[in-house]
Amino acid sequence: MSDDTRNMLHEAALRIFADKPGDLWAVLQESGFDKALLPESKGGAGISWAEACGLLSLAGEHAAAVPLAEAMVGHWLLDHAGVEGAGTPTIASSVRPEEIRVGVGHDGKRVNGKLCRVPWGEACTHVAFIVGAGTAAQLIVVARDAAGVSITPGRNLAGEPRDTLVLEGVVPQAVVPAPFDARELLSLAAVLRGALMAGAIERSLALSVEYANLRVQFGRTIGKFQAVQQNIAFLATQAAVARAAAEAGSDAIDEWLGGSGAPLTQSIAAASAKIRTGEAAGQACAIAHQVFGAIGFTEEHELHRFTKRLWSWRDECGNEAFWSHQLGQRILANDATQSLWHAMVPVVAPISVPAAEEAGAAR
Repeated sequence: MSDDTRNMLHEAALRIFADKPGDLWAVLQESGFDKALLPESKGGAGISWAEACGLLSLAGEHAAAVPLAEAMVGHWLLDHAGVEGAGTPTIASSVRPEEIRVGVGHDGKRVNGKLCRVPWGEACTHVAFIVGAGTAAQLIVVARDAAGVSITPGRNLAGEPRDTLVLEGVVPQAVVPAPFDARELLSLAAVLRGALMAGAIERSLALSVEYANLRVQFGRTIGKFQAVQQNIAFLATQAAVARAAAEAGSDAIDEWLGGSGAPLTQSIAAASAKIRTGEAAGQACAIAHQVFGAIGFTEEHELHRFTKRLWSWRDECGNEAFWSHQLGQRILANDATQSLWHAMVPVVAPISVPAAEEAGAAR
């Protein structure tokens, strides 16, 4: 994708989010953003995962209550499974996968089990999930209105749907070899959550700066007080770190699927993306609400639309404790000949002696 096309896509998404249409999801679907990961030959835009995460950061920055992340991945997985005509697909991934059983009856395959806290499970048309590991992993696609599917509605703290789907003898629309296993789907979903959080943190920073320059206390704006300035400066660093971590995680997806990077289950960048954006989210929420005081908790003010999402997204797809444990295991599992330092720091090619001498002469 050319830079011009990428910029046009970004600007189009920004305009849609800024306009706040009544049916935001319908507008995004009409514009094709839900299928953006698919190639142009299949109705998509052929964007990279890094570009998709950039769009998700915009969605987080505008507290968009839409299943954009799940639909993007859902359409991508349904295309792999050969399922066409899906309206709004979603995905199911969990740090504690419930047992899903795929049996074979006289009339074909049947799926039994439970999928917990599925994003927009009741509103979706299809749900895609992966069971198994390694070469035995299977991608399963189930229609939400299929016989045997029962749904218990749920919500996260921000009010976004997180529904439980019970499958009893459901005939799946597809059961095919998965492009990766369930753990890697969870890692991918965690990186996408990090992109959403990075956007919401940046908006929390912007709101805090704006309010600090308007709210007057003791004869001057609160932004003139050193303690407030220090807190906002720290919030700015957390926003920058979250953005960098999310971008590194999204780049890791492209490198992995492009064949030049490690699987996400072994990627330090992918695990770190969720860890660091989660940590930044906690700091951002605390500082933003300190700046705003009680008004930030009221339903009338917009701040809670971002902080409630940050608190919710921080726990979804694995929290910092979960991914820190996973990251520690990955590093400890490295080859004994590789030191901890080399596991954490990219290998840089040594500078040749002539090049070093030239650099010294230039100084």
